[in-house]
Amino acid sequence: MNSFDISILSNGIKVITRKNKNTPRIAVNLFIDSGIKCETKAGMASLAGRLLLQGTRSRNTEEIANELDNNAIEMSIDTKQDYTKVRSVFLNEEFDKAVDILADVTRNSTFEKVEKESIKLKGEIEMDLDSPRVKAFDNLIKNIYPNHPYGNTHTKVLADIPEINRDLLNNFYFSALVPDAMTFAVVGDIDKDSVISTFESKFGNIKTDSRKCITKIPDIIEKNKIVTIEKNDAAQAQIVKGWIVPDMASEDFASIAIFNTILGSSGLSSRLFVELRDKKGLAYHVRSTFDPFKYAGTFSVYIGTAPVNINVALEGFNTEIKKLQEELVSTKELEDAKSNYLGKRAFYHETNAQQAHYLGYYDIMGLGADYDNIVPEKIKKVSENDIREVANKYLSGNSVISILAPEEYLKSL
Repeated sequence: MNSFDISILSNGIKVITRKNKNTPRIAVNLFIDSGIKCETKAGMASLAGRLLLQGTRSRNTEEIANELDNNAIEMSIDTKQDYTKVRSVFLNEEFDKAVDILADVTRNSTFEKVEKESIKLKGEIEMDLDSPRVKAFDNLIKNIYPNHPYGNTHTKVLADIPEINRDLLNNFYFSALVPDAMTFAVVGDIDKDSVISTFESKFGNIKTDSRKCITKIPDIIEKNKIVTIEKNDAAQAQIVKGWIVPDMASEDFASIAIFNTILGSSGLSSRLFVELRDKKGLAYHVRSTFDPFKYAGTFSVYIGTAPVNINVALEGFNTEIKKLQEELVSTKELEDAKSNYLGKRAFYHETNAQQAHYLGYYDIMGLGADYDNIVPEKIKKVSENDIREVANKYLSGNSVISILAPEEYLKSL
């Protein structure tokens, strides 16, 4: 991976730059240390992000859309648990225009169309929740994090949307738009000094202010619990089981990532796929997922299966996890999992936009942009014993099981 430079604007905003020669498009990502973790009402981060492109003090929605389209500038906003990201990708010659629009939408948005955007968001969420799988995961996450914003799922957003107004969104967004909460990542065929000069003129006068976002570590899961959703017309039972695991900065991060690859995230070769789908024929789709955040992480296993197989599927989860807790994986399986993980990771670093994402992402998560180069080395060092240790350390504790199925099949749980 190419090297990068870190510069600091006069007000303290960090700008990470990487020069990739002879590439036609530049990527600029602004990461704001905010996101879902700072919400006082579920949905605030999503609504604020959506409204950034819906009008500023000098451009209306149509003018923003036309300028982006006429200059072949891609711009999107993504809100996650720990940050809001404003992404812009454009041809090299459109740098000044793209940064001008970026500055306008991030600094001058008016948030006037709250009601209209709330209606659209509500409709999209309701469509998502038509999926039984989405509904089961929603039920899992809000019960894993019942007293933390990480648990602000679709159903919580629907409940809170009526209470969100323009003043709340304005305060939520601009209280986070302060220099010590902002990181830019710029990747492309760029001149660093020119980039810094432009950013200084557009963002260097943002004032430092006291932040109002108070974050905390989520509570532990106090006891095992099963939460169910009755859906009598469901042809499949949706079963997902989850645990709280360490955050992004944990020394066990790499081991959990490879454990996840072995258990269920590597597709056809993963243990859950082979044992529960191929050998037992329980389902077409079965997998595990590891979602590391800034203050915690979630590990989950999922299967969609015939309702009559609910208990068999849960037993299958337990059996495959127990094997990894009691038996060392083979060297070949471990090395195959590492190759799988590192291969996917390399694929996700091919474009300037992807590289800008990871440089900014690791920095805003508190690990530093250089962590992007450190991750592969951590992955390579994971041992057979590390896999067994994390399986016992984190998947022996309390969990939440979310099941969506017809009522008659839930009675036996």
